Amino acid sequence: MVITSIIIVVVIMTIIIAAAFGLAVSKGYSVKHTVDPLPEDKNHSHDEEEENERTKSKQH
Repeated sequence: MVITSIIIVVVIMTIIIAAAFGLAVSKGYSVKHTVDPLPEDKNHSHDEEEENERTKSKQH
């Protein structure tokens, strides 16, 4: 009798945990995922301009 009660409790707990897991997964899939745009790096674009000027002056 005791072992039957323990098995019933374990099965109920397993069902509750599986339901909570399924709820969390479905909630995660319903979230709209976005990617933030890259910040503008002024130093990087400035370096590219200098590089372009150097390559232009070498070509002439």
